[in-house]
Amino acid sequence: MSTVVSAPGKLMISGEYAVLEGAEAIVAAVSRRVRVWLSDDDDQGDASGPVPPEAAAARAAAERYFGSHSGHLGVDVRATRMGDQKLGVGSSAAAAAAAAGLIAARAGQDLDDPPVRRRVLEAALEGHTAVAPRGSGADVATSTLGGFVRFRRRGGNIECDSVRFPEALQVHVVWTGKQVRTSDMLDRVDALKQSNPNRYIAAMDGLRSASEAFSAAVGRGDPGRIVEAARGYHGAMRDLGRVAGAGIVDDTLERIADLAATAGGAAKPSGAGGGDVALALFPNGASSAKFVAACEGEGLHVVEMALGVVGVRTE
Repeated sequence: MSTVVSAPGKLMISGEYAVLEGAEAIVAAVSRRVRVWLSDDDDQGDASGPVPPEAAAARAAAERYFGSHSGHLGVDVRATRMGDQKLGVGSSAAAAAAAAGLIAARAGQDLDDPPVRRRVLEAALEGHTAVAPRGSGADVATSTLGGFVRFRRRGGNIECDSVRFPEALQVHVVWTGKQVRTSDMLDRVDALKQSNPNRYIAAMDGLRSASEAFSAAVGRGDPGRIVEAARGYHGAMRDLGRVAGAGIVDDTLERIADLAATAGGAAKPSGAGGGDVALALFPNGASSAKFVAACEGEGLHVVEMALGVVGVRTE
């Protein structure tokens, strides 16, 4: 286990669902990291479970770019879990990014070199898409590049670049206690698209408008406007869930949003919704502290993690 490479998980800040229709998403790399390595035998060391197929596929793709390497792939995803449940911070995407980065590092490539990192991203996207073709790729891009990423898919091409997030904005991540499969939520939304295209388009228009408002607020660097935009995106996700019968904003996520609003901020699902985690944003420390205290009073788990961390790297 001479080389260990890690990649961060991700949190969707804005753009859920709408990014699949070409809207812009903003995504943060978070300090819950997935670690990968190659070992000479079947002993996977401190790996926490089977190798995600996305990681194995990303390794194969990277070996076509950087050359083959022997050894069994070991993966440790424990930091992206709460006990035996996934947090919903993109562990499979992080594993794919880390696996592609590992092959590059083993080939003597510098993961801090932008062209190398872009080639790692290509391999990670190729591998992840081969297993999970319905995703936008925003999670893989963020796990590879790190920081805060502005992401858009146009046809078969992706556009992603870094974006500044206001340091004054206070952000908390809250675990709902319920693990959700993204594919299950996508199935409900896809069913709406097939059965009632007009209602689907109307819901997506709402999400697209909310996404544009969020991106504009981030561009201005205004914490107050970002909080307002988060509240709007929460409402647009709730509306989509209602027309799709998907429960995107369930009772727990709605309660977290109510607590955030009472404290002077806003909260929204991060990801597909239905459970997993909520993202709560506040314009100042006083409202942030009030929210944390309210969550503790109701038994809601505020998860410690930093946002905007470095992307794929050698440990």
